[in-house]
Amino acid sequence: MQPNVFDAMGKYWQEIADKEPTERQIQFIKNNISTEGWILDLGCGTGRHTILLSKEGFNVVGLDISSKLLKIAKQHQTQAQLVKADLQHLPFKDKAFTIALSLDNSFGYLPTEEADFKSLKELRQTLCHSGLFILDVFNREQLKRKYPKHSIANLQWLFLPVLLRYPNAISQYILSFYKWREYTNFFLFQKRTVDPKAGRLFDFWVTKDKTDGKLTFFHHTTRLYKLSQLHEMLLGSGFMVEQVCGGYEGQNFSVKSSRLVVLAD
Repeated sequence: MQPNVFDAMGKYWQEIADKEPTERQIQFIKNNISTEGWILDLGCGTGRHTILLSKEGFNVVGLDISSKLLKIAKQHQTQAQLVKADLQHLPFKDKAFTIALSLDNSFGYLPTEEADFKSLKELRQTLCHSGLFILDVFNREQLKRKYPKHSIANLQWLFLPVLLRYPNAISQYILSFYKWREYTNFFLFQKRTVDPKAGRLFDFWVTKDKTDGKLTFFHHTTRLYKLSQLHEMLLGSGFMVEQVCGGYEGQNFSVKSSRLVVLAD
């Protein structure tokens, strides 16, 4: 498995994740579930969904492979349970949960498609017979249209870390040519590409800490799935697809939708 880039980013990733439309996601979840039973939040990271759902009275277990992100989540006063585990080996009894969530493209990080498929079969065993699974990922077709194709020409971005290690005046001049996003404690530069043939998303991130000006470089990649692929994998693991949405307001899915949200039981 690739190194856990989110674990490496730690506090930076917490700030990035907190900018996501959490309230809209929570409202979508509440519109589609009941308050009965237990919820399993897969790939919970710093716990932003887990904690909010717990505060609203839901019984929630947050699961992630990153010790660092779970440590951040535990700093919040929450009744939610937080568990470190691999998606392929869920440490729960069969039929322990009535609802499972995989939000913000948390699906697709295991080493192979077969491993992703295995994690779905594992999840099916953990959910009760009529349990609901909400799977929220990027829309692969929309990303293919939005971002440039990943190719040898994009390797120029790999040399940026070398250039930025020049004396401060030179590195600052180089940085002035790039568009940075500002967060509370750091600046972020992102270069994103997509390999449509392999179905993979690639990100190159540079963070610049506001306190000491330190530059840190991160490489991130994840697998992207088409709706037809997810449908086949869910059916093969024992789920029935009940609804497909193109966003958190429940809009119809199309190739132009930014999200692909699947509800299966």
